[in-house]
Amino acid sequence: MSQEAVPPEHSHQQAVQHRSRRWVRRTGLLLVITAALLAYFLIVGLLGWQSGRQKLTEAQTAALAEELTKQVALARSDLADGRYALAQERLSWVLARAPTNVEAQNLHQETLTKLEQLLTPQATQAPTLQPTETPLATSTPEALYDPTDRFAEIEQLIEEEAWQEVLPLLTDFQRQFPDYERPATDQWLYDTYIQLGLSLMDGEQVELGMFYLSQARRLGDLPTAVADYETWAELYLQGIAFYGTNWDASAYYFRNLCLAAPFFHDSCERLYEVLLAFADQYAAAEDWCPAQLLYEEARQMDITPGLAQKLEQAISGCLAATPTPEVITGTLPITITQPITAAEPFVIPPFATPTSEP
Repeated sequence: MSQEAVPPEHSHQQAVQHRSRRWVRRTGLLLVITAALLAYFLIVGLLGWQSGRQKLTEAQTAALAEELTKQVALARSDLADGRYALAQERLSWVLARAPTNVEAQNLHQETLTKLEQLLTPQATQAPTLQPTETPLATSTPEALYDPTDRFAEIEQLIEEEAWQEVLPLLTDFQRQFPDYERPATDQWLYDTYIQLGLSLMDGEQVELGMFYLSQARRLGDLPTAVADYETWAELYLQGIAFYGTNWDASAYYFRNLCLAAPFFHDSCERLYEVLLAFADQYAAAEDWCPAQLLYEEARQMDITPGLAQKLEQAISGCLAATPTPEVITGTLPITITQPITAAEPFVIPPFATPTSEP
């Protein structure tokens, strides 16, 4: 029996089905390979992210340890040079972050002991005081009190470091008896201005504290440690002045303050807040690359899930951004610099001198 001939239409249909199955197999194989590659890169990326996070944590730990060691060394130097208040500030900052630091504990206890054993201001070395700009009135028979008793009363208050009570009594005493033990009362006034200024700058009345230091400078040069405090206060006030209005300027001042005195009014925490706000401002405008740099700078200080998510979004946005071949407006794009050390800060306007006497 002869085999029947296959119709051409049927043969064509079989060929089409064969090619279709072959295409499906190839497509399936391609999808499997693609899925495997995606899984591979996902695993590699996850491992890389975990490794990067671990390295970041190690870097942050090492940076903190280095800063703690630096502050302990500076506190030791301050203690040796008699700058007990500054040493106490540094050591308090260290112990807040490393309570078990034995060296910091010992130095802190030694500093407290030194502060308790401080001699009276007359016994401390002070710069040569300048004469007053305008001569005070001479004593008159109508003096309201005996100078000897009031002098002893003021001396006792100074020994007790009751600076708020000393200042009005001392200024009134010099008006009543300008020639009575004038070198000693000038020295007392100089010390009182400095102690009041430092105590106020550690609190909320930073500007008033700076005013008292300016009054002390009229009598003589400020010690180096006190001048440092004054510089930190200036940086702090400028950073606060631009807070919320100019994040770039505020970050500049808090960067310098964080580097010089991380314990002064929580300057590093302030810098962290400013960096996040500045980065969020760029992110809101979808200007991702500057935002990425600021988020990365903030990440070096602290890392939170929210910051990690923002940084990841900024990195993706920056990578997806279309590069601009030329600057159409003729100006350079905004970039974020590292902490500036050589640039001149904004000029701080002089503080208004209170009209009423302290």
